[in-house]
Amino acid sequence: MQLGTSTTQVFYRLLDLNEEEKQQALQQLEQDDPEVYRALTPLMQPQESEPLTELLGFHAHHATDTSLDLVGQLIDKYQLTHELGRGGMGVVYAAYRADETFEQQLAIKFIQPSLTKVLGKKALFDEAQLLARLNHPCIAKVFDGGVYQDSVYIVMEQVDGVTLDTYLKHHTLDQTAKLTLFLQLCQAVEHAHHNQVLHADLKPENILIDHAQRPKLLDFNLTQKVSDQAKQQGKTGLVAFSEHYASPEQKSGGYLTQQSDLYSLGKILQLLFPHMKKRSDLCFIAEKATQAIAEQRYLSVSELRVDIENMLACRPISLKQHIPLYSTKRLIQRRPIPTVLLTLLVMSGMLFTSTLISKNRQLQQEKLVAENMMYEVTSLMFHTKGNETAHLSVNSMLEITRRRILSNPEIPKHIKQKMLLAMITPTPEKHAVEANCQENCQP
Repeated sequence: MQLGTSTTQVFYRLLDLNEEEKQQALQQLEQDDPEVYRALTPLMQPQESEPLTELLGFHAHHATDTSLDLVGQLIDKYQLTHELGRGGMGVVYAAYRADETFEQQLAIKFIQPSLTKVLGKKALFDEAQLLARLNHPCIAKVFDGGVYQDSVYIVMEQVDGVTLDTYLKHHTLDQTAKLTLFLQLCQAVEHAHHNQVLHADLKPENILIDHAQRPKLLDFNLTQKVSDQAKQQGKTGLVAFSEHYASPEQKSGGYLTQQSDLYSLGKILQLLFPHMKKRSDLCFIAEKATQAIAEQRYLSVSELRVDIENMLACRPISLKQHIPLYSTKRLIQRRPIPTVLLTLLVMSGMLFTSTLISKNRQLQQEKLVAENMMYEVTSLMFHTKGNETAHLSVNSMLEITRRRILSNPEIPKHIKQKMLLAMITPTPEKHAVEANCQENCQP
């Protein structure tokens, strides 16, 4: 059966509903779009035989076999205890090793037999082998694998925790805690990409937060890996995805790249910070990561990780580091005490320099006045016409000089006062002259 993209999207929305909601949605769909209703109705009916939904290209594939119940079964050396979860790709059971060699709590994921038929056991085991090579504290470790009743199973680390969305509902985290958590997710996805593995289904339900407040990535899409040859050879695959967190190219059936996971990370960042301020660093980062065109996003998760690290360290992010005022602000936030001390040092230096310049100007002015004073006295003594000089007493010459000083508008008043006081002769009338001098120098 071949389904169009819009039909596929409706199909996934129906899978997320419970039985009552699903029936109501089907009734509404029958009225709104009978053609899509006729295409989807057979897939929604419970069947005893294994149902198979094949979607061409990179469309999603869900095959829910509700008859698969292995609780209590002993499979190889693993004892299954209870069901942990069920989805379109298969069922996950809690288990432990029953051979008494090691005490180990595990999670075993059984891939739907219908998927095994479509993809082939070898392809699934090849993908599982890629996952087994991943070794990161924020990725659930894959230990083993096998086949049971035509169903491929993967033995993984059992993570004791809650999903990301549930964790956020019950815990209040500040910005630093949220960014640290998101940084760990970026590092985990970056590690997977370095090992040529795409997650292809990043969403809150596939991220568990353990008791150490550390995120763990689960449910890597076993039908996807980073491979340039796949695109060149025109190969197709099957992809299960979440409508809200999947990239545009994934929804449209395009080829998946590292930018596809990067888009999903951007959506998770928006989940962590639902009320971002416009033009804030967070807003710039989220918008860059969730661009509709893959080429306009970050080139890699590494670039996204570096910007998150820059935010945590109060360094400029790559998207805004060309703005001088912004970079200065980040420097002050990053090193407030050295910045304040440096500012005070610069201001003190400027004040000291300004004072020196002012004093130098004052000295230059006083020097000029003194030179003018000497010129006046010399002129009076040696350049008076006729016998005027012989008849002038010293006091008379000083008096003439005083008058010239008082009448000279270029001499500042405080300098005039100093000069006149310096010219006072030691006579009994000294104090009277001082008073007269001060009175004449008043503004």
